[in-house]
Amino acid sequence: MDSDGIPSTPEVFETVYLNAEKIHFEYHGENLTFTDEQGEFYPRVTLRRAFPLSLENRYILVRTPDSEMERGREIGVIRDLNDLRPDSREAVERELRQHYFVPRILKIQHIREEFGFLYWNVITDRGKKEFIMRDSIIGSVRRVAEGRWLVIDINQTRYEIYDWRLLDEPSRDLLQRYLLL
Repeated sequence: MDSDGIPSTPEVFETVYLNAEKIHFEYHGENLTFTDEQGEFYPRVTLRRAFPLSLENRYILVRTPDSEMERGREIGVIRDLNDLRPDSREAVERELRQHYFVPRILKIQHIREEFGFLYWNVITDRGKKEFIMRDSIIGSVRRVAEGRWLVIDINQTRYEIYDWRLLDEPSRDLLQRYLLL
């Protein structure tokens, strides 16, 4: 609403696609930096995958980071990481790996339900892991693609089940029992 009580029109955003051949990413310390097509330097940027998440190397959003004073702003979108120069692609892939650290569940050894929580004991591609998740399926599980799921624990750590149908039978049985897949 504006000062006269008239509903304001929402802002319209136009997608800006970045020319992958004319931009540059690199790390300065632990910060991913970005130089745009006009040579403007950004000392720190963040990257996010646009939907669908199954297109891991396509449609990557480049943003200034959020601060205490204001929300970051979108700089543009990289259509395909394969179009970046090798050094820039390496930096972008490193940043995405850090942000989207998602252990893949290979086997479910045990799930225990207690007081509205599910206690998981699993084997992931990064070793054995125990975590706790709320038993609310709606808030704790996301379907990414056919058969592919994200399980989100109480600390907002995500675990991937790449294809639940390929898990061993005891793991599948536990998923069907507790997550109603």
